[in-house]
Parts: sequence; C-alpha cells; structure tokens
Amino acid sequence: MEQKRILRVVVVSSNDVKPERDILPTIIDELNRGIAAGKRLILELSRWETDTYPGFHPEGPQALIDPILDIENCDILIGIFWKRFGTPTKDGQSGTEHEFQCAYESWKKRGSPQIMFYFCQKPHTPQSVEETQQWGKVIEFKKQFPPEGLSWNYKNKSEFEKLLRNHLTQLIRQNWGDGN
Repeated sequence: MEQKRILRVVVVSSNDVKPERDILPTIIDELNRGIAAGKRLILELSRWETDTYPGFHPEGPQALIDPILDIENCDILIGIFWKRFGTPTKDGQSGTEHEFQCAYESWKKRGSPQIMFYFCQKPHTPQSVEETQQWGKVIEFKKQFPPEGLSWNYKNKSEFEKLLRNHLTQLIRQNWGDGN
C-alpha cells in the first residue's frame, strides 16, 4: 500500500460564521475522495470546537487551544471573519487574531502554513455598541492585513463553499501536485 501524506488544515474564526465552519468537513471529505486521493494526500481538519476539551490554564483558554491546534506546524490555515472579531486573549484582541498571527509569523520564518483568509460581505445592521465595536475591529484587521497576503471576500455560505472548494483544489494542484 502506498504512503499518503497528511495535510493538516486548521480553521480559525469567531462564532458568527458557524455555517461556514460547519460546511468545512463536507468540503474536506469531497477533496479527500477527489483531488487529494489522486495526489496521495489526506486533508485532516482541525477546529477548536472538535479537537479541544474543557480545562484550565494559568494563561487562559487560548493556552489550552494553542498546543492542540499547533498552528505553526499545520499546512493550511483557513481564517474567516464577518461581523465579530471575537473574545480577547492574553496576547491578542481575539483568539482568531492570535491564531492568525501565529500562522503569519510561522509563514514569514519558513513559508508555511499556506494562509487563506476570507471576509463575509453579507449585509448586517449592528444592534448595539458592542456589535459595532466588534465589526469595527474586523474592518481594522482587514485594513491592516499584511501586504504579502491576498484575502478573499464572499457574500454568503453558498458562495463561500464554492470558493473554498475551488481555492483548496488550486492550492493542492500548485503546492502538492507532484508529491511535493
């Protein structure tokens, strides 16, 4: 039996994009049966809600999550934002921002992980000052997105699903096309 390479895919986002997060296992399964199988690859999805567990850490919950997601050693990081930036952590304005920064620093040092970041453009009317502040942080994050990066906008879950399936297929072809 031939050896298959595992590509670890980590998704990071706040909880307002749960429908997008929930479609990821289906996309990963399809790619594993399709293009990934043909390239002798297995995509393995990691998400905090399925791979972490309750507990305590002196530095807070993010310190429990970090070693489990092991973002610095994943192959692909998928980030998603809409209207919520998330809950602050010890060293970031949100867990998602912290996780993105871990991936970005790793990418700058060693060219990995591949970072794919998406911004939902679905209309939203904030109902409170807190919602407005959260959305403002997302807008600021997008404005400050690193110049080396290319992010992508989408309008709804259906468009996100099509885009991500296509983008992951292209990424696999270009980066792991010949057993790289």
